[in-house]
Amino acid sequence: MKHDHVSPSFAQGYDPDYLRQNLESVSEVLVEHLRKSLEGKGKVLIQNSIQEIAQQLDFDAVVASGGADLTALTKVLLGNSNRLHHPNYIGHQVAVPMVGAAIADLINGATNNSMPVYEMGPAATAVEHKMVEWALSKVGWQGEGAGVMTHGGSMSNLTCLLAARANRAPGSWENGLPQGCVIMVPESSHYSNARAAAIMGLGTKAVIRVPVDEKFQIKVDEFKKCYHQLVSSGKTVLAAVANACCTATGIYDNLAELGAFCQENGIWFHVDGAHGASALITDRYRHLLRGVELADSLTWDTHKMLATSSLCGMALFRKRTSMLKTFSQDATYIFNSFEKPGEDISVNTLECTKAMLGLKLFFNLAIVGEKGLGQHVETLYDNTRRFYELITNRPGWNCLCAPDANILCFRYGDDSALQDAIRQRIVGEGDFYITRATVHGKSYLRLSVMNSLTSDKEIIRLCARVEQLARELAHPVTAARSAHAEG
Repeated sequence: MKHDHVSPSFAQGYDPDYLRQNLESVSEVLVEHLRKSLEGKGKVLIQNSIQEIAQQLDFDAVVASGGADLTALTKVLLGNSNRLHHPNYIGHQVAVPMVGAAIADLINGATNNSMPVYEMGPAATAVEHKMVEWALSKVGWQGEGAGVMTHGGSMSNLTCLLAARANRAPGSWENGLPQGCVIMVPESSHYSNARAAAIMGLGTKAVIRVPVDEKFQIKVDEFKKCYHQLVSSGKTVLAAVANACCTATGIYDNLAELGAFCQENGIWFHVDGAHGASALITDRYRHLLRGVELADSLTWDTHKMLATSSLCGMALFRKRTSMLKTFSQDATYIFNSFEKPGEDISVNTLECTKAMLGLKLFFNLAIVGEKGLGQHVETLYDNTRRFYELITNRPGWNCLCAPDANILCFRYGDDSALQDAIRQRIVGEGDFYITRATVHGKSYLRLSVMNSLTSDKEIIRLCARVEQLARELAHPVTAARSAHAEG
């Protein structure tokens, strides 16, 4: 792509008419891109090299001189981007964003009310405050509970574990942690929990991994046994983490039994519900989180199941007093005790500057309502159960387990190396986008059913392509001759 470069004044970057002009042309390109994606046209994924994409963007010249055609740049970017709205997108746990979230991103980008303190973002703070209240009511923590929105689950997990540290080891903010502190997690725990332990100064060796079963669900008896052994050896358990749900397999831990044990023994119970907490707003699947109300803290990402763009996470606490102990800061230029009509959110977050995160969820709710978002989650969970039946009834196929959520691990045959080779070919072709997972040393193909338009038709076509690739990879010469003869 070549540009006739003009050397504009920086003032053009603030021109409202220039914004309107580009919004009109760029939005036409974007709307058409989304329309074709929703119709299942084109590839899901195109992976050109960094150098190729930079060349298409005419990157060096654009950066040096400005004056570029933003619509042309948009076309290049869209041509090299994942098409999450395509029914064949069954890849990573990334939401297919609704229109509301997209408009919220535009407002955030144009106004940049970063909201570390109330006066810097009154509207954004008000929306976040109400969104957190709404989420707390879904857990059963309204009244005494509290929370903050974060840039994703990793940030939320760290925030919640820091709160556990402050409550279990008072004085650790100033003096550091005493010796012998540990955190208990399932073997299937998301890596961000171990990363949080390292950031907190515990080190990953202080992360005690509790055994899980064949579905990656924590073994409750092993958890109880592990805890008693740790206490007997003089360890201090800062927190215990459970999955709702496991990232690899989509299976929920037994929150009710774990939560009751933690309450009986004074253990901070943190539920990593980054992916699966959204089932709380459904009628049919809320039971999967039975016992979550016993937790002390909860991570909940809306950019997974509630159709918001990245990032939009929440760190929620059963008791407001627990959250208020987490951080301590002295920055009089920004934080002060002067009277104000709202609250300063960043005193309770790792982040100072923060985007208008709550607006993404608010605008989605403003369009489809709580019931509509709940139906969206139910549709994805329902479809995944149907896909499980479809795949297991197909000769030569097996699934790791029946799904709890919208994640499904499956394989064709028993050869792990073959699953990995098939996945590489499929992603390289770009007609489907699926992922993989290693479960108990075995490779599985993996679906994250994030698009409500993904139907039986797409799964049947995917299975047929996997079977064809399995034949080609097992007998490449014979397969090539057969394809040539058919041609």
